[in-house]
Parts: sequence; structure tokens; C-alpha cells
Amino acid sequence: MVRPPALHPNRLASRRVSYAEVVGGSSMKSPQSDELKEFLLSRQQQAPTSEIDWGERRRQWIGAVKRLYQKVTSELLAESIAQGLVTVSRVEKEIKEEYLGKYRVPELILNVNGETVRFSPKGRNIIGANGRVDLVGELDAMTLVLEPAGHWSVVLSRVPRHVVTLDSKTLAEALRRVMR
Repeated sequence: MVRPPALHPNRLASRRVSYAEVVGGSSMKSPQSDELKEFLLSRQQQAPTSEIDWGERRRQWIGAVKRLYQKVTSELLAESIAQGLVTVSRVEKEIKEEYLGKYRVPELILNVNGETVRFSPKGRNIIGANGRVDLVGELDAMTLVLEPAGHWSVVLSRVPRHVVTLDSKTLAEALRRVMR
């Protein structure tokens, strides 16, 4: 084994030292290093993006949650509510998120024959989606996500990611899964 030349600590501070010199061995240039450098340079040359208006994002998120509840109560469950099979109430919930701060958002509570199902918002800043609301029953919980395209989907499986658009059929299946 060939040992690298002895490096005196005082000499390290005065010149740049390669990784190969520190650990011993030869330095090979990675084929990705040029690609990575080009990518980083291209990002630097792009015009700076405008500042994010977090207050506006929070307002949009709360509006999206309210529109979800409107869809559930006025469209997907309208007949069942009118027939008295489902009763609906709302309570306020406080959420604290990075960048958005503290805010209040409604939870939608369904009572189905004495069993409670809650639509509980979890947050706007979600990886892969524009927001998350959990559908929580006495048996289980499921996740609804606000897709970047603007519609709500039910997450059937996280890995692999499998979502379906929220409609009366998928809401019925989600309620079956979370209720006893």
C-alpha cells in the first residue's frame, strides 16, 4: 500500500488539499461532476424568483379546505344529509406550520348513526401535494390530498403512491375503511 505524503497540519491551512490526499489514493473525476457543476451554474444564472406570499398561500389553503367541505356536504353527501342519515357540524382547529404561522381552519364532523367521522386538516406544506386533510373514523384514518392541479384525491396507498380523485364512490370507500 502506498501511503500519501505526510501532511503537516500547518501546511493544510495554507493550501487546498484534495480528498485523495487526505484519505490516500488517486482522485478520479466523476462523470456526474461536470453535470452537477453545469446544473448549479444554470441555477445561479436563472433570474431570482419572486418572494412567496405566505399569507396568500394560507388564505388559499383555508379556502380549498372550505371548498372541500362544500363539495362533501352539498354534492357528495347532499341526499344523505337531507334524509337525516348524516348530520354535519364544524369546529375550529388551530394549526401551526413553518412559514404559514398559526392559523385557524375548520374541521368537518360527520355523525353517521352515532359514529363520528372527522375531516381534520393537517397542513398546506406537504411534499407532493398542496395540502392534506385526514379522514378520521373510529376504526382507521385515511388521507385526502389537494393535488397541484387543484382537485382533491384519496390516498389509497403511500408506497407506491396510489391516489384516486375524490367523488361519491371514493368517499364511500374511504368511509367504509375508517368506520367500524
